[in-house]
Amino acid sequence: MARNLTSTLDKLAAAGKLDSINNKKKPVAGDGQAEIKLTLIESDPEQPRRTFDQGKLRSLSDNIKIHGILQPITVQPANDDGKHLIIMGERRWRAAKLAGLKSIPAFVKEATSQLRAIQITENVQRADLTTMEIAVAVEQMKKDGMTRPQIAESLGWSQSAISRFAAVVKMPEELQELAQQNVPVLALSDLNAQWKKDEAAARDFIQATPAEDVSRVTVAALRNAIEAGQGPQNAPAEPPKTNLEPVLSALTSAADADTDKGARKSPTGQVAILCQQGDKIGRILTDRKAKTNKALLVSFENGERIEEVALTDIVLFEVTEL
Repeated sequence: MARNLTSTLDKLAAAGKLDSINNKKKPVAGDGQAEIKLTLIESDPEQPRRTFDQGKLRSLSDNIKIHGILQPITVQPANDDGKHLIIMGERRWRAAKLAGLKSIPAFVKEATSQLRAIQITENVQRADLTTMEIAVAVEQMKKDGMTRPQIAESLGWSQSAISRFAAVVKMPEELQELAQQNVPVLALSDLNAQWKKDEAAARDFIQATPAEDVSRVTVAALRNAIEAGQGPQNAPAEPPKTNLEPVLSALTSAADADTDKGARKSPTGQVAILCQQGDKIGRILTDRKAKTNKALLVSFENGERIEEVALTDIVLFEVTEL
């Protein structure tokens, strides 16, 4: 009898006859999966994402109309108002509403610090977050007790990148507005350094430059103008660009320096390669290798702080003999 019952259930499941039964399960109070009415779900006010591409939402909505929700969202247990706050999946929730759905499958879980870290990481690693949204997310991870190395490991970024995004929330309001308009964080870091040198010139630069034109190149022009005692309106349109190729080539062949008899050697046989990251000057450590092939170890503050810095974040400054 038991074998016949099992066989019958297997056949019903294969035919999809059990779907209507399974879809009738009610929301649960604790951990578990449930079918929850869209009206009982709300976005998390601490969610780092503030903007959603309407075109992409409509595309996802059209897909949901055809295929349904392929992956449940994750929500917190109902609060005192009977509402579930979204932990992960707000795009799916919004698209489901556009598709005219009345309910959505959801995992109901307590919002632990680990889940919050996953939520933030999932959002930050999406390519369409603005610079400000990423900065807010990094700040939230810090508030949740994560250290800079932990945040860097979680996001797969360098610690220096985490430091730059963390600094955005402490920048002047005008620079934060640029971050909201998705000005690259490297350009913001450079601009913040110039703001500290000459606030008036930096303000004039911001007023005269559209957000989409604020880059490391245009900010370098501002820096040159400030150093020359000029206003940003007199800054050269195209400042000289640092040519990384010769020095990077030198770094690559450093191990073969002793066999290169045509090279000019310093009195001690050693040179120091200085680099600039934002407003900081450091020395590239050529005797050690970073964890990735796209970064270098840099010593700051006379060796008191050593950081792994991405090659794209380094501006070569000077090569000196030791």
